[in-house]
Amino acid sequence: MVLVIPLMLALFMANLDQTIVATALPGIGADLHAGADVSWIATAYLLTGSVSTLLSGKLGDLYGRKKILQLAIGVFLVGSLLSGIARTLPVLAVSRALQGVGGGAITSLVMAITGDLASPRRRARLQAALGTVAALALIAGPLCGGAFSDGLSWRWIFYVNLPIGVVALIAVAMKLRLPAPPGNGRVDILGALTVTVFTTTVMLFTTWGGHDYPWSSPVVLGLAALAVVSLACYLAVERRAAEPVTPLRLFRSADFCLVSAQFLLVAMVLMAAMLYMPMFLQTVQLKSAFTAGLHVVPLLLGLVAAAVISGLLITRTGRYKVYPVAGAVLVAAGMAVLGRADRSTGTVALVVPLAVVGVGIGFFVQVCILVGQFSAGQEHIGTATGVLNFFRSLGGAFGAALFGAVLTAGTRSSAPDAAAFRSVFTWTVPFMALALALALLLEDRPLPEASVQQPGQFDA
Repeated sequence: MVLVIPLMLALFMANLDQTIVATALPGIGADLHAGADVSWIATAYLLTGSVSTLLSGKLGDLYGRKKILQLAIGVFLVGSLLSGIARTLPVLAVSRALQGVGGGAITSLVMAITGDLASPRRRARLQAALGTVAALALIAGPLCGGAFSDGLSWRWIFYVNLPIGVVALIAVAMKLRLPAPPGNGRVDILGALTVTVFTTTVMLFTTWGGHDYPWSSPVVLGLAALAVVSLACYLAVERRAAEPVTPLRLFRSADFCLVSAQFLLVAMVLMAAMLYMPMFLQTVQLKSAFTAGLHVVPLLLGLVAAAVISGLLITRTGRYKVYPVAGAVLVAAGMAVLGRADRSTGTVALVVPLAVVGVGIGFFVQVCILVGQFSAGQEHIGTATGVLNFFRSLGGAFGAALFGAVLTAGTRSSAPDAAAFRSVFTWTVPFMALALALALLLEDRPLPEASVQQPGQFDA
């Protein structure tokens, strides 16, 4: 199996920025006097990334994934530079939003390109290799974030993207070769605008409700109404669009609907573990940022191990249903144990359940992408991948906002205590119970061995 270096570089950079911020959040908040609003640094990235995954998938189908990937890397680098030089929280949040536009597109396009390269069954092995790179970036993120925050400055967590991104941009330009795109069709601008309004209003509803404004306040109720209206408008626009951002026919497949919902739920829980466990360690147990990052490594190691192993087994057997079922049980069990942590909880008692959570999430990731792409068909693989990554990114954004609201609600003083963090971890369990129910409804059809079209040509 060929390892595609340009895709690996781009994917590494995009995934590094998803976790490198986590261990640096306390330092950023103190430097910019941000307080509880510092969570918007993570939320802004995830919010715009949610929308860009949809658009990039469709644009890649229409105009070629290589061109859109190059554009996405360029946007990501500009956002990284602006984030590094930001002096206020609003400027940093806007710069992170720009980063999210590029990062979301990169992840979606790389996953779509794997669909060009291999048949559904053999695609599992390729996605496992790319997933290893992504997981290594996720592992390096908390460590680099802690090291930069403690030893240099939190600004270096953004500057480090620049040399990686330049190399990735050059490698994609020189080494990545794909078949010529059709080049016809119009971009669904109205659909993009309506889905942006919907995503933003839901995010503000979950973030402001019960925190900045009471749930019964006119502002929160107005956001809820706007979310409902914008969703209805979005569905109406997509039903009539010639080239919709989200073709509604994809949701005629029951399996596509099920894996999309599972992706959203798992991303919510992953964000709760990745974002709030380092904060728990620094705030409650008074660990350094670097030490807090080390505690998250077992979760990511479990994730990559499970993704690789399940990918190899799916390639061999073509069967996939057992993995999300087992994954839901493992994630729920691990988060339930973390829901009992306090100031005196030892390292082993934290890293073992974190590793179990990582294994469970790793089982989900492979199946969601594979089944979603297979259900959509080869002709819609880019758009389907964009939709799946939209649900994943949206789940991450919802997780950061929703569990951030839970943390704020449980905070009785100037800083969250152990009880507030326990509430966050415990509330993830019902979401995984729902993911288990959805996994049990999946059909266990064997993935085909043969590819339906000629794969693209790649140099490595």
